[in-house]
Amino acid sequence: MLKVKKYVSLSLALAVMLAACGGPKMSKYATKTNLAKKARYDVNRATINKNGKGFTVDFDKMATLPKRVALVSFYTDDPGLTKKRGTASTGITFTTTNTGEDAAKSYADFFYQGSITELKKSFADNGMTLMVPSEYLTSEDKRSYYNSFVAAHSTLNKLGGKLAKFFKKMGNAGTTIECKAPADGFILTDLNKNHELANEKKKSVKPTGGVGQYDDRMIESIGYDLCKKLDVDAVVVIVNTQLCDKNLIRTRHYMAAVSMYMFGPNPQPLTEGKKDNMFYSKGLYYSGYRMAFKKGLRMDQKAKGDEAKKELDANNRKAYNNMVVSIANKMGSNIKASK
Repeated sequence: MLKVKKYVSLSLALAVMLAACGGPKMSKYATKTNLAKKARYDVNRATINKNGKGFTVDFDKMATLPKRVALVSFYTDDPGLTKKRGTASTGITFTTTNTGEDAAKSYADFFYQGSITELKKSFADNGMTLMVPSEYLTSEDKRSYYNSFVAAHSTLNKLGGKLAKFFKKMGNAGTTIECKAPADGFILTDLNKNHELANEKKKSVKPTGGVGQYDDRMIESIGYDLCKKLDVDAVVVIVNTQLCDKNLIRTRHYMAAVSMYMFGPNPQPLTEGKKDNMFYSKGLYYSGYRMAFKKGLRMDQKAKGDEAKKELDANNRKAYNNMVVSIANKMGSNIKASK
């Protein structure tokens, strides 16, 4: 009987160790080319009515669908994790861990370089031209405006962000200060001041909630001000949400979600004599999807030797390409089918 118990205990211990060392890997998605079903619609569903009030465009009210689309931001977003130490009697301290700006930028560069060709093709297949900064920043005036652009946010969204930070610092939500960094050549177009809380154990985030759905100032500043200044029909922002291990910050990073959002001008002009208010915005959501994973996907598992590392990098790039292009295909085909 003692031997049976011993073997059971050893088996359980081995299972726990394998689970900890195993876990889902990002590279396993390298061969999965159609992941559209994993992408959840992630913008406000309240489409504009006949007077133009609402948060999301109704493509039936547009004379033509967007053709020239600018990719204005491609960035890594790490919500951060907190490690709590001490007790009420001895004093409680919180240690923040996140990917760090340098590593976050490296990941953004890595995934952008591996996906932009297929992203352009996906948009072209759906009747749109996806442009990068070198293609739409065609004058000094545009470059200056773009490089100094900061997305505006509603008071409600900012308040939500302050409350989230307050609770994060309390330590009872498991997360704290975030880190964000864009790929080379892009600005950081921050879509949400109300920073989300991450699941520490699963290294995951919620399936929706990547943007402030009622943030009218944000959608106007990106969908109208930036769009008009760049002289394009719509703009796109891509966000990769990552997390790192609290104890192994430099060696364990996880992809939690890949998101893509499109913004553009409101096709319905404000009724003459009326003033802008919280129900009317010159800019709107055009579309948006988030592909979140139930458990974060490990991106940097150990690889023995240079060749194994090259293979891992190649598979991670293929995997990411499959994810972001699946979102682009879903977004594009839905827009194309609306007319």
